[in-house]
Amino acid sequence: MGLDNCVLLIDVDGTLIPSSIDFDELREKVRRLLNINHPLKPLGESIASLPLSDELKSKAWDIIEKAELDSIESLDLNTIRDNITLIRELEERGVKMYFVTMRSRRTLVKLLEKLGLSAFTDSSITRDVYPYRRKQLEYIKSLNPNKLLVFIGDTVYDEKAAEQAGVVFIKVGNYRELYTAVYKAIELCRSLDY
Repeated sequence: MGLDNCVLLIDVDGTLIPSSIDFDELREKVRRLLNINHPLKPLGESIASLPLSDELKSKAWDIIEKAELDSIESLDLNTIRDNITLIRELEERGVKMYFVTMRSRRTLVKLLEKLGLSAFTDSSITRDVYPYRRKQLEYIKSLNPNKLLVFIGDTVYDEKAAEQAGVVFIKVGNYRELYTAVYKAIELCRSLDY
């Protein structure tokens, strides 16, 4: 089989790019703001599901968005040059891809601009569409019926969401393993009669 029946879903922070956000510190800031004692793991899904006023949630999202914007400023493109090249090569080969992220659309657009991958803005799913990873994956699945979806991510939360959504999952330890994971996904796509 070719790659026509396959769709790659790629997590952003920790998978496409290194995660430079100090999530422990960020969670602590959000806990102080909300005056709660909650683990906030995963952070975005926790905030979305907590019984809070829209105003408080909005303030929490603002704190998170600032950290996301700061992380773009500190991102060294030289560290991810290979990943950017890989994504462009896949695009040239006609491989269908989506970026799946718990970032806001605003910060993802800025990030993709910095990476020179703005063409993927419309094929990206952010927390603004769904603040739950499983829902993000199910949504993409609904857009691609009868296709094999392979999700590449770096957390146990990604893995659990993929399992719940019925999507094949490949785990990376960090962004340096994206190349290997993508080619593992391509081999899987080629080997399955889907």
